[in-house]
Amino acid sequence: MRGRILISSLLAVSLSTALYAGGKNVSAAGVPVIPIEVIDPSPWYLGVGLVWAKLSGCDLLPGCSYEDATYGAMVRGGYDYNEYIGIEARYIRTFWDEGPHGGAPLAHAGLFLKPQYPVGERVNVYGLLGYGYTENLGNGARLRYFDSDWGWSAGAGIEYDLSDRKGDYDAHKTEENPNPLFERDFDGYADQGKGWSLFLDYQRLLIKSNIPDLDAVSLGVRYDF
Repeated sequence: MRGRILISSLLAVSLSTALYAGGKNVSAAGVPVIPIEVIDPSPWYLGVGLVWAKLSGCDLLPGCSYEDATYGAMVRGGYDYNEYIGIEARYIRTFWDEGPHGGAPLAHAGLFLKPQYPVGERVNVYGLLGYGYTENLGNGARLRYFDSDWGWSAGAGIEYDLSDRKGDYDAHKTEENPNPLFERDFDGYADQGKGWSLFLDYQRLLIKSNIPDLDAVSLGVRYDF
């Protein structure tokens, strides 16, 4: 009796080994196993927008102040590690003067840590904290107040997803994978989103006490790949 049990056990082990060696997609019972594909959504995004920027501060004379405002464009691109944190690079360039006296055009480039939090299926709020370079591209007397400098920069904004959660999920479907699975539960936020969204944000371009206030407000569109 013990001999029969031993022989049966050896046969079962040999069969399992042979099936495993013959392919990972075959079960111990010889039934083909369909591998489960887990979607790895792209965390990259790109955005463009219009920007209004302002340079303002106190003049060298007591009781005097100045303000220059200009319009321009901005480009932003980033990588969402998950729904709560990402990293973003952005560039701002103004070229259209506001008002009859003109304004000082500005250029700014920076790299930012981007903490964020989804407050609904479509709305995401975020902050910006980073380091960058800001330059006054104007000429004349204004340059005595600010020329260019490196330093810390910060801001905050809001994004509105133009698709809903179902639309974001359906965008990941393929003929080969009609029911995609994800590494975390699907909610469509940040790194799982796909498609277009709108954004509005404010940024202090350069945070230093000995220079004018340099502020920018941006409005534009973002695309998640």
